Amino acid sequence: MPRASPERPSLTAALARSYAEHGLASRSVLLAVSGGADSTALLVGTARVRDTLALRVEVATVDHGLRPEAAEEVTSVVGLAARLGLTCHVRRLALQPGAGVEARAREARYATLEVLRQERGLDFVATGHTLDDQAETLLMRLSRGAALRGARGIHARAPTLIRPLLACSRQDVLAFLATEEVGFVRDPMNADPSLFRTRVRLDVLPALNRAAGFSTVEHLATFARLASEDEALLAGLADAAWERLALDGGGLDAVGLRALEPPLSRRVLARLLVSAGARVDHATLERGRDVVARGGAMPLSDGFLLKATGGRVR
Repeated sequence: MPRASPERPSLTAALARSYAEHGLASRSVLLAVSGGADSTALLVGTARVRDTLALRVEVATVDHGLRPEAAEEVTSVVGLAARLGLTCHVRRLALQPGAGVEARAREARYATLEVLRQERGLDFVATGHTLDDQAETLLMRLSRGAALRGARGIHARAPTLIRPLLACSRQDVLAFLATEEVGFVRDPMNADPSLFRTRVRLDVLPALNRAAGFSTVEHLATFARLASEDEALLAGLADAAWERLALDGGGLDAVGLRALEPPLSRRVLARLLVSAGARVDHATLERGRDVVARGGAMPLSDGFLLKATGGRVR
């Protein structure tokens, strides 16, 4: 039987603390439940703490239309929610398999959940992302060349979205479900080697753990959390710099932009490029900073030019 990590609080305690810290006491939440281990633990755990927090709870499950067996999984989620005394909403989509199916399914699912949240007058949507998801996301983004902003990983909270299990590991989830004697489904997409996340989960992360001699999941997730805090600080400083350097008629003060430290000049320059509709990547930013330093012009995507002339960058 899986055992919860002894150094962390129980899953229900972690859930209660997360909901309280994010101000959900006496408020309402829509739980996104697929029937997998993580979301099932979210469902059962939230049902255990809802009275203590005076939390209004409803459940949503989405059939993406990609697997015939998903209909049975939806039925199991509806049944579990009913046994816990919770209203469950079923939404069925008609996605097509093929390139980018994981991203397309995620986008459609979140859009569907947000519409349902508004229809039901609920404050937040909650998903079952865990420490392991955070670690996997960080490794995926770093491998693609992400900077600090990308290293933030999965956010614990967005305007109408909360991830209250983000401090719990998948081991904690499995231990909780075993203790509660609650079953869950295994999505075959989670074992599909054509998906990047699957390869990170089944190959990369275990290899990293073996090389380190210990589980790196919590360390990776901690780095993502600290990166998020650092990025928030730098983003605030960059916003202040933008306000200070923005010139009437458009563009930025070139002298002031050159005086910024690299982490701030990149962010301010990126904001200028994005506001014009130009594509932004690391190589473009570095070439742009060179133009700002020397003066002159450089071509950007979609026919744009970045110019640093007459004391103005535009």
